[in-house]
Amino acid sequence: MGFFDDLVFPEEPAAERAVLVRLGPPGEEVGRYAPPVDWYAPGLVPHLAVAGAGPQVRVVVTGWSVWPGAATLHLAVFRKTRRRDADASRQSGLRVGMLFSDGRRVTSLDGTVQRRVRYTTPQGLPVDAATEQATGLIPLDPGLQQSRRSLFKTDVDLYLSELPPPGETQLVVEWPDEAVAETRIAVDAAALHAAAGAALEVWPGLGPADLSGPPGAFASVEFSGPPQFLAPPLTRRQCQMLRRQEEERRRYVPRADWEEVRWQDWSDAVVIRARLDGGAPADAAVGWRGATPLHLAAEHGSGEAVAALLPHVARVDARDDDGRTALWFAACSVDEGSVRALLDAGADVWTPQLGPWSPGRLLLTTRLAQLVADLPGSVLPPAEETVAFQAADALIAAFGGRELWIEGLGIAFVRGLDEDELIRRLGADPTHCPRAALEEAPFDPTDYEESLRFVGVASVPGEPGGCVITQQGYMPSDNAVLRAVSRGTSAYGIYYNPKGGTFGTLARDGEIADSEEIGLRPAEQDPPAYWHFRFWQRGRTFPYGANTLAYGCAAAGLKISDGRQAADHRTPRRWVALP
Repeated sequence: MGFFDDLVFPEEPAAERAVLVRLGPPGEEVGRYAPPVDWYAPGLVPHLAVAGAGPQVRVVVTGWSVWPGAATLHLAVFRKTRRRDADASRQSGLRVGMLFSDGRRVTSLDGTVQRRVRYTTPQGLPVDAATEQATGLIPLDPGLQQSRRSLFKTDVDLYLSELPPPGETQLVVEWPDEAVAETRIAVDAAALHAAAGAALEVWPGLGPADLSGPPGAFASVEFSGPPQFLAPPLTRRQCQMLRRQEEERRRYVPRADWEEVRWQDWSDAVVIRARLDGGAPADAAVGWRGATPLHLAAEHGSGEAVAALLPHVARVDARDDDGRTALWFAACSVDEGSVRALLDAGADVWTPQLGPWSPGRLLLTTRLAQLVADLPGSVLPPAEETVAFQAADALIAAFGGRELWIEGLGIAFVRGLDEDELIRRLGADPTHCPRAALEEAPFDPTDYEESLRFVGVASVPGEPGGCVITQQGYMPSDNAVLRAVSRGTSAYGIYYNPKGGTFGTLARDGEIADSEEIGLRPAEQDPPAYWHFRFWQRGRTFPYGANTLAYGCAAAGLKISDGRQAADHRTPRRWVALP
């Protein structure tokens, strides 16, 4: 009599049943993100230990299931008081990690990767999908419905897709929400490797799956999902936030060098003091062309940073490779605190550093002139130079005090012409060019290629006044356009290239007279107008771009009283189609 014979009725052999799917051999991805449960029975390593304890919880290691080259860690969370689980997004939930003997760390918070998954629909069509896949210690679904789970004990399975290297291995557990402090226990890596060799391959020599049959339907299985009290990985935004916080923290750590000081950090006196406290040399050449920390702090207009450096420098008048001192850069930044600190330290005011220009001579053209005007050795500028600065400042002021929208702007200043004459020179009939706002223009402003065919024309008041040609593009500075509009007069076109650089072209009486890149720091051979229109001044007392617009006006021979509307391509003007 058989073992079960007295418990069952005899039955006919089962009828042939339709095949849903056949198991094939394990592929390359098997075991990468989940245990290879379809092909192997794991080796088991008993391990019973409390891995973390709090007033209301115990986290217990109950053992390991070990696969060839991988392992599943089994934890059980026991609670004597059951409360509503915390928000699943809280990262102060249960944290689990492992520290390998080679110093590597894997955790249940290691983030996700985009995983490509291929599956076959019931209609037999292969489909590729993308899903977020956890990495590190991967939480597994224990496959228990909520109704079968104990109120006071919860199983937690974490999959490790590689075995720890030989040597000391630690399991680390922490759970701030339950007052479980960071706890470490030893893991027997040798036992895991031994168990991996004992894992049983269930289907050795398995051949390829037969996919020729009709597709079937799969029954659904309910899963409860990993426990919500597991701390989730950081989101991409949180990772960026933590990285920024760490960068900020490291900025203020004392160091004996100037490495990793960002450009904007030279204005931060706290960063400067931290480096000095760490022993960083104050006279080191750390910037472009031999600039020292004192040069860079002065260039950024930070009087506090300059004052922090001065007690540590050997020479207040140390020059960079271009022969400039810190006071030169303080003058260019027009920062009163920096200038006063350097003057109190005895900085040289009047020795020329670029052509006839000294720091004092630059300062005499700014609102800080009173700081140097009465110092010994004072050299007053020539009267014509003072007049030139005053005229340039008046033109700059004509563009107002509000910031200007100049990125990608093309603009040409044309002397003495009215709007109708300028439109005729552009090849259009003035009667067909009424004034209109940009949104009512005869073209689509969002279509760059189409908008290049149209320019706006507006008059500018002054003695003499004239007109401007504008476009969100380069055509107002095009040679053909400037030749057409400059017959018998002069015109200057500017293009603020959004890819870098500001470029100007001068036309007189129908011919191109000069082309140049403007707004750069002047060199010795550059025209005096570069100085008068303050291309050297980094500490702006005017809207960005106002000085280059004023320079274009002057180059065309315009003296305007109000250029604010003229420079704003978005204000109503007369739109002209270029031939």
